[in-house]
Amino acid sequence: MGFNQTKEIVSRNIKMKLNESKFNEIQNLLKLKLGDRIMCSEDHGTKYLQIKDTEFWISTEFNELVVGIGLNHTHFSEEYGNLDDGIIQAFDLLTNKVKTTKFIKGKTIFKTIIEIEYSNSKTLNIGQTGLLIFPFWKKTKIETTITNPIMTKKEIENEVNNIIN
Repeated sequence: MGFNQTKEIVSRNIKMKLNESKFNEIQNLLKLKLGDRIMCSEDHGTKYLQIKDTEFWISTEFNELVVGIGLNHTHFSEEYGNLDDGIIQAFDLLTNKVKTTKFIKGKTIFKTIIEIEYSNSKTLNIGQTGLLIFPFWKKTKIETTITNPIMTKKEIENEVNNIIN
């Protein structure tokens, strides 16, 4: 095997995965726009990004981009054919109101629903978490909170289109 063949094999093996590349582009954009509100970490090959004083987070691991609010999260990847959807969802969570509905029995939150509220008044349920064991005999209380957008669409529209394309 010649030098050029070895070099090609090595460069293929160290080539950054697309999900990681997109994560880095998102991270750079958010650091540019939100500065020290962005908290980044890395643990065992998984990169994390959170925004201070919010429940928003994203991570990249293996071949996936994971987008979350609190415990609710969705996995996106090239393999699933939905990596661009993950990028769009991340920015939709940042640029729209987010409605969180908590179902509580006693002091236990047994179900949480997260929805994106778009400016045209449409909502999109992006996730639901729940517990299997909870005090089912207690009265259910429902708490709904609306979180305002973290940034405006106009502020990042061009950059987001560049990340997707």
